[in-house]
Amino acid sequence: MALDRQDKALREFKQIMEDLVHLLRTSTRVQLTYMCWVNHSRQQFVWETNSTVLPNVMFQDRVNFDHHFLNDYKEIEEITVLKVGEDIAKGKLMHYFDFVQAKTMVLVPFRNKGETVAITVLESDLDIEVERIKDQILSYNNALVNVLDTYLEVVDLHEQQKEWEVYEKSLSKFNPRQHKVEILKTMLNEMQSCIPKGNVSLLCHGMDTWNVVLNSEKSAKPGKIGLKVEDKSVAYDALEKGEPVFSMHFNNNPKRISSGEGITEGASYAIPVVIHDRRQAVVVVSDEDPLSFKDSTKHKLSNLVRVASLTIQATLNKASMTTDLLTHSFDAYMPELWEATVDTELKRTGSASRTKTWFGLISPDDISALRTKFRLEELQKIQEDFVRFLNPSVYGFPGFIGFNSDYVYSFIIQSDKEDAVEAWIEKFKTRLAHGLRLSNGHTINIRFKIGLTQLSEDCTNSYQILTKAKKAHAEAVNDSEVVAVVA
Repeated sequence: MALDRQDKALREFKQIMEDLVHLLRTSTRVQLTYMCWVNHSRQQFVWETNSTVLPNVMFQDRVNFDHHFLNDYKEIEEITVLKVGEDIAKGKLMHYFDFVQAKTMVLVPFRNKGETVAITVLESDLDIEVERIKDQILSYNNALVNVLDTYLEVVDLHEQQKEWEVYEKSLSKFNPRQHKVEILKTMLNEMQSCIPKGNVSLLCHGMDTWNVVLNSEKSAKPGKIGLKVEDKSVAYDALEKGEPVFSMHFNNNPKRISSGEGITEGASYAIPVVIHDRRQAVVVVSDEDPLSFKDSTKHKLSNLVRVASLTIQATLNKASMTTDLLTHSFDAYMPELWEATVDTELKRTGSASRTKTWFGLISPDDISALRTKFRLEELQKIQEDFVRFLNPSVYGFPGFIGFNSDYVYSFIIQSDKEDAVEAWIEKFKTRLAHGLRLSNGHTINIRFKIGLTQLSEDCTNSYQILTKAKKAHAEAVNDSEVVAVVA
């Protein structure tokens, strides 16, 4: 229905333009009047309409600037009178065939926002006294302004209505039967549609830190996976306050998430995900253009987060909120999350970004020795110690640790540096040189075995990536001499 109204508005606008040009011709008593738009972006004159009593006139719909006589006058700011044969050659008037009747031409510019956007031309076989027809020209230009403003207003209203219709469809995509990770993934992608050139990232708590765990599929330059939240960042501020925080960035301040994110510009909007009165996550939306964050856009972004939160809340009882929303066991992120992260980053590997993403599996070398030395309750706590110890973001590398199975953890590291994984391994090996001090006070000697692979376009989903990592991990476990195997 809205589209019909827009089509109707366009038809009526064109009819009014036709009538206005006809009235201008008859009131000024010239033989030919035509109006064309000056399309600077496409370097073309686009014909709108004409009115004439002449039988030998024909116009093309579009003509390139350099193929038309008006090219020399496309920037005029005032009414310009031309004498045919003196100021302009007859041969340039290509809209005539057989012969050229015109002796005088009057060019009337229509300017908008400091630019000539249309030219109306009056032609006659007599001299035209501009002073005599100045009132008619002024009335015509005023009418043109009013008609154009009204048309643009109607189109703008249609676009706004269309925008809200899209938003309503976004809200309808949330389903309580979906897994909470799927709900959050839907939320990120629908938020991205509200800010097409921006970035949308989800940050959650796990491994005893707050990290970026998932980006929308079409984010242009999102925060790296595993980037750790720092104090005084926009994300930290939103988590502290428990309400949305909007901030513009000047001279790289404040940071969106962390000092490790590089150049910070434009604006950011951080929205906490609150479930059963607990801040379980925060979504950071950013764009290099601060004007993207209109009040209506911020309303839609906040509301999408609120609806997603309530959808998840409907499936969880309050007692279950004592643990983090997206961790599984031992403070490691749940498999559903890291699978979604790998799938999303695989879709983004074709982008021009230099960022590389690695996925792998890591496990302690001698599990049987641990099981004989510690009780079951202690082993549970030790695994939590392992996860926190291995956390890549603690060593300055964007990444996180996920749960795969007992004593086998997944990891994702994302970096612009080729040697990021090797550097992470070397750093934690250095800390293990004198043993790993556990939270129960014991110190143990431990080694870890690693199998990993880099995400690339030859893999299409997380299952294929996991299969490659498992194979590499099995090789590392079975070879006493190596620490890591790359698939």
